[in-house]
Amino acid sequence: MDSIDIGLFFMYLFLGAATLVAIILPIVSLFSNPKQLIKIGGGAAVFLLVFFLAYSVSDSALTTKWIAMEQTGTDLKLIGAGLWMLYIFLFGSILAMIFSEVSKMFK
Repeated sequence: MDSIDIGLFFMYLFLGAATLVAIILPIVSLFSNPKQLIKIGGGAAVFLLVFFLAYSVSDSALTTKWIAMEQTGTDLKLIGAGLWMLYIFLFGSILAMIFSEVSKMFK
C-alpha cells in the first residue's frame, strides 16, 4: 500500500465514524427528551404538508424538450414540487427574518 492509500483508508474510516456519531448521538438525546420529538414531528408534518400542496399545484405538461430529455409527467410534477417548495421556504424564511428584525425594533 502506498502512503496515499493508507491516508485515504483512514480518512474513510474516520469519516464513517464521524457520520455514525453525528447520526446516533442526536437520536439518543431525542429519546432522553421526548418533548423534542414532538417538535420534530411537527416540523416533519409541516414539511410533508407543504410537499403535498406543492405537488398538487405543480404542472405535468410534457413538451418536446422534456420528451427529448426522456422525462415523464411524474418527473415533471416532482421537479415542479421541488421548485415550489424552494420558493415557499425561501420566501417564508425571508419573511421570518424581516419579522424578527421588526419585532426587535419594538421591544
